[in-house]
Amino acid sequence: MINRRKLISLITGFAAATTSPILFSLAQKQYSTPTRKRNLPFLLGWYDNINNINVPIKVSSRGIDLLMPYVQKESKAKIQAFLDASKKAGVKVLVEISRPLIESENISGVKDFIRTYKNHPSVYGWYLYDEPEIKKPTPLSPNLLKEVYKAIKKEDKSKPVALVFGDIKKIEPYTDAMDILMWDRYPCEEGVTEFQWVSSYRQALYKVISLANVKNKKFWNVVQAYSEKQSKKRLPTKLEFRYMFYLSVLTGADGLLFWIHYLSSSSWNESVLYPTIQEFRNYIPAIVRGEDLSNPVQVNNSDIEVKLFPIPNTKKYLMIAVNHNHTQINFTVKLTHKLAGKIVTFNKKTITNLSTEASFSTLLNPYEVRLYQIG
Repeated sequence: MINRRKLISLITGFAAATTSPILFSLAQKQYSTPTRKRNLPFLLGWYDNINNINVPIKVSSRGIDLLMPYVQKESKAKIQAFLDASKKAGVKVLVEISRPLIESENISGVKDFIRTYKNHPSVYGWYLYDEPEIKKPTPLSPNLLKEVYKAIKKEDKSKPVALVFGDIKKIEPYTDAMDILMWDRYPCEEGVTEFQWVSSYRQALYKVISLANVKNKKFWNVVQAYSEKQSKKRLPTKLEFRYMFYLSVLTGADGLLFWIHYLSSSSWNESVLYPTIQEFRNYIPAIVRGEDLSNPVQVNNSDIEVKLFPIPNTKKYLMIAVNHNHTQINFTVKLTHKLAGKIVTFNKKTITNLSTEASFSTLLNPYEVRLYQIG
């Protein structure tokens, strides 16, 4: 794992009561997520289809600011119509380059495609190909995509080029053909119990973010937000979705996309996805600013990960706490003395004032994520 900045040490031990002195003993941090340097915009987006012309206006009011509509080989008129609708809705578009142009190695056709749309105000960047490493019957050549990438940059130097992958073992040969590394894994399946998938998902996410760090690429995680009987996929539970969402954030994602709008559920979106986005958007400036390593955080259980983020233009902090264990944990968090006495807010309600030791105790359910505001 690549640690680009000093990581907070997690603490083991047990606090018998909040009124007694809290004893912490240093221990190696079990869940090690580096804080990557991020820059605005932190984008939140849906995958969809170029034919669904009503989607931009439908999602723009729900905190979605980017769309990745599958184009494949649709007509220029349909692409133009979707871009125009996105402009009206105030949503950016990651434009998928027509797949036949890539597959036929039509470099001049790719250049013409880029020239056609590059000046449209809705175009954020270019989606070069969808999972080229596992394309059937034959994966696309990394060398081909490198040549296409160069052709795109000759026509449009300013916009990023993205590639998405499913098999992390096969990403590295393609890294010279992208600016944004995207990864998709959809672990929630029928017959797979809640969080049964969590260990392998987390390990894979750590590996792909490490590769993005080494190769100096932006990283966008693609989070499951759909169900489909044919592939035996189920929608994530609320806890599962929040865990994938905030694990991505803490690991260092520069943006999140959700797969896929036309296979999702309106009721699930309203009860799970959009409330999570609304909660998170309030704190994007703090997340982008980065973790406050000058004010170390201690916890008394190595399965609990806590990160502290200063909220710009205030004296307040965002504190994200995650339980990485399948059991409920009663844990104590201890902050620096300068935060002693500060108000701790959860779900917009004051829950406590930090003690004179700048600590408080609480329960976290299995794989629960909580956002606290301090100050």
